[in-house]
Amino acid sequence: MTRLHRAALAAFVILALAPTASARELGSAPDLRILGFSADGRFFGFEQEGGDGVSEKGAFAIDVVERDSPRSAAGFPRGATQLTFDSAPDDARRAGIRGFRYNDDDEATTTTAVIRRWVRSTARRPLAALRLTDPGRRLGGYAITDISETTGPLRIMERPDIIGAHPGVSMKYTVTAVLPAPADPDLACRERESAVTYPLTVKLTPDIPDYDREAAARQPEAFRERSATIDYVLPPKTCFTHARVTDVYRNEAGTSIAVVVAIVVDVGFTDSAEYRALVFGVARP
Repeated sequence: MTRLHRAALAAFVILALAPTASARELGSAPDLRILGFSADGRFFGFEQEGGDGVSEKGAFAIDVVERDSPRSAAGFPRGATQLTFDSAPDDARRAGIRGFRYNDDDEATTTTAVIRRWVRSTARRPLAALRLTDPGRRLGGYAITDISETTGPLRIMERPDIIGAHPGVSMKYTVTAVLPAPADPDLACRERESAVTYPLTVKLTPDIPDYDREAAARQPEAFRERSATIDYVLPPKTCFTHARVTDVYRNEAGTSIAVVVAIVVDVGFTDSAEYRALVFGVARP
C-alpha cells in the first residue's frame, strides 16, 4: 500500500468514526427536591430544577398535588419543566408559565435562574397557605442516580421493621408506574407533528401477609389496592422512553403515601425528563 493510499484510508476511517451533525447528545435529568406534606397529609409538594444540558432553555417548576386526586392544588403547577417549551400552545404545561415574560430568540430570558426567580416570587403565597410543614419519610424508589441492577417492581414498607427472624408487621406495598406508549423501533415519533396523550397509571398494591391470609377480609380498606391515572401528553416530535418510580414518601401520621415518577422522553437531539407525583390516602391495620 502506498503512502497516499494509507493516508486516504486513514482519512476515511476518521470520517466514518466522527459524529455527524445529527448525533445525539447526553442529557441531564432535573434535580428533584421534596417540599413535604401539609400537616393533614392532603397535599404533597416538590420542585424540579435544571435543563437537560443541551437545550438552550432552562427549567424550574413547583407542583403541589392533592391526595386521591389527579389534580394539583390551586395555582399549581407553576414554572417550566424540561418539556414545557417544546410543548404545543394548548398543552397544559403552558399554564405553568402563564404570566412569565420571555423571548424565544433570547436565551437569557429562559435560563433556569430567571425561571426560578419568577416561580419563587409567584408561588410564595400559595405555598405558604398550604403549609407543607411535614417533611415525610422516604420509603424507597429508584432514583435517576441509582444505576443498580434491579428486577421486578419496587417494593416498600411503611415502617422500618428489621425483617429477619420475624417477617415484620409494617404494611408492605408493591409500587408500579405504567405508561402504555406503543413500541416505535423506527422512531417515527420524532416526526410526529402533533401531541399525543397516554394514561400514566400508578398503583399501590398492599401485600397480604403469609402468616395472616385473612387480614384482607377483616380489614378490606387497609388492604385495598390504590390506583390513579393522569393524562400524560407527549409533545410533538418526541418519543416516550421510560417511566420509573424514583421516590415514595409517607407522611408522619401514616395516612398518605406519595409516589414520584420520572418520565424520560426522547426529544430528538437528546433525552429530557420531568417528574410527576400522585398521593394516595392509606389506612393502617
